[in-house]
Amino acid sequence: MQLSRLRRSQMQAELDRFERYLRNRYPGRSTAKHYMSDLAIFSRFVDDAPPADVHATHIDAFVASQGTQRLQPATINRRLSAISSFYEFLIGEAEAEQLRNPVIWKRHSIRTGRHLPRDLIDSDVRQLFAVIHQPRDRAMFELMLGAGLRVGEVVSAQLGDLHAPDSTGLVRLRVQGKGDKDRVVWLTAETAGYVQSWLEARFPADHNHLFLNQRGEALSVAGVQYRLEQYCQQAGVHLTCHQLRHTYARRLVEHGMPIASLAKLLGHSDLQTTQRYIDGADPSLRQDFHQAMQARDQEASRCPVEPEETWRTTAPLPTLPEARPDPQALVDGFSHLATELPDWLQQAIREHTVRRVSRWPPHRAREQTHHHFSTLCRIARWLVPERGWLQVDQLQRRDLLAYVQARQTAGLKPGTIAGELTVFRAFWRDLLAQELVTTGSLWLVTVPTSGDHLPRYLTSTEYQRLEQVVREQTHAATPDDRFNRAWFYLLAHAGLRRSEVRNLRLADCDLHDGHLRVQSGKGDRDRVVPMTAQLRRALHDYLAVREAAPTDHLLTYRGAAVRLHLIANRLGRWGKLAQIDRLTPHRLRHTLATFLINQGMPITSLQKFLGHQDINDTLIYARVYDETVRKQFAAAMADVEAIAVHDWPVPFAQPVPADAT
Repeated sequence: MQLSRLRRSQMQAELDRFERYLRNRYPGRSTAKHYMSDLAIFSRFVDDAPPADVHATHIDAFVASQGTQRLQPATINRRLSAISSFYEFLIGEAEAEQLRNPVIWKRHSIRTGRHLPRDLIDSDVRQLFAVIHQPRDRAMFELMLGAGLRVGEVVSAQLGDLHAPDSTGLVRLRVQGKGDKDRVVWLTAETAGYVQSWLEARFPADHNHLFLNQRGEALSVAGVQYRLEQYCQQAGVHLTCHQLRHTYARRLVEHGMPIASLAKLLGHSDLQTTQRYIDGADPSLRQDFHQAMQARDQEASRCPVEPEETWRTTAPLPTLPEARPDPQALVDGFSHLATELPDWLQQAIREHTVRRVSRWPPHRAREQTHHHFSTLCRIARWLVPERGWLQVDQLQRRDLLAYVQARQTAGLKPGTIAGELTVFRAFWRDLLAQELVTTGSLWLVTVPTSGDHLPRYLTSTEYQRLEQVVREQTHAATPDDRFNRAWFYLLAHAGLRRSEVRNLRLADCDLHDGHLRVQSGKGDRDRVVPMTAQLRRALHDYLAVREAAPTDHLLTYRGAAVRLHLIANRLGRWGKLAQIDRLTPHRLRHTLATFLINQGMPITSLQKFLGHQDINDTLIYARVYDETVRKQFAAAMADVEAIAVHDWPVPFAQPVPADAT
């Protein structure tokens, strides 16, 4: 008991010292509060162990436990940052040098991907504000939607922060923002009118806060959030105060406001922060996409005029988080793949894969776990008998090179072998971090680069035959036919990957505005995809007969989210009917990308549409036809040849040396 108290007192004393340091360094900010909250969670997890007794394996277990609680990667990384900062402080203050930071970022951090801002569709905004009649509340939420204020900034606003309208009718509002930074925002006449209505109803008080509660006191952040929850229940929508701010940013950028000016209005010192707010708002992408698709379908970019209500999906429910599977149970399901391996190697592969599970989105966890685990087992099953890999630190660079050569001899493509090496490097990096191995030269093993292969797109004739088969196979318009048309056009007209089709939720489908929200795509990145009229019609018809299911997945089959193999099998059968060999969902993605770029869609817009981080990936998908190159060359040369001789650019005249005359 006395030892336990001593352990707790050591950890608590260091935490108290760190808290004093944070409060001195960041006075008046909430940094210390948030850091200490995260550190308290970690301290309880390690049972208040002294800092010197905490190692990387404790961080492994902590990250795994946080993942099972369905916490977002950003939250887990924030807590890792707090732990790492705590240890960096202790190391800097310590006289002895034996203390080490247990957080290893390459090993422990969770890839966060790139997610879209949480702005609202305009119909939800209208529904919400239709039920807000109280002058104070209407003014508060109008400041969030019409001026981009944070909820804390609304609460702290003072009467003296408001100024009289200028010559253009805009009202100047001074805002004390995040990080104790001041900025100026502007209120339109409409927003200022709601604020004025509240000022006329506001009763006298002893202080100058703009918004007061019924007791004449300043409002709290929690109080404002509670009022919004009540209004959301009345309106039948689900949103937060910060989503109103995101919607403000999205509306401004859609109407052409430069990002630098928007950053100033939002109070951002870093433009990348502003960019995250507006990633979903890209009018040029929609315009480029529809211009290219008009060559395939001469319909207007919006469907024929119908009552607005017919384009709503269902009540706009929030996306239900998919349950994150238990990492150990998930890996145990594939343990039969490792039965031929030595016990020490089975354990190493298993423990490594368990740690990796939390890095993958829940909807892809099973697929990724199987790929990762089976790849490592396949490599190990060759290395153990062929190269005598009997101890963990025995493996050398020449052994892995021999494996690569064996795979090449077996006829595997360089890309496939490179993928296997990527998985094995992650495994080896993990062993290096644990100091179980010392050989770093395995990182130097590479695969000879592959040639420049054409993308696997369908020709125009092949696609026409396929679409004719789809129409014939689904002409009866039964619920199953409508289901089949929906997933087909999601692949063919939106360029989605199979896993992205499966992960679509009801709230991601906005038929009224004509776009899809693709969440947690490859690399855990989000994007917005515009819809063609044909895709919108297919989804509209499907949603009219969608079966009731306990999930909010857009596509359901027999009461559950659609299985990936079902789509692949049905598409393969249609391909055979259309006389197309080995038709896969990914070939439709290649086909759409190739079609779009040859219809003039800019490569940067196509990159955003496909969700590629590297534009070179887009170039692989989208091969420019030779005929397109010929036409573009002829057009460019016609312009060049039309330039008069005296208009041709000439180099700057060089000065003549004095001794040359």
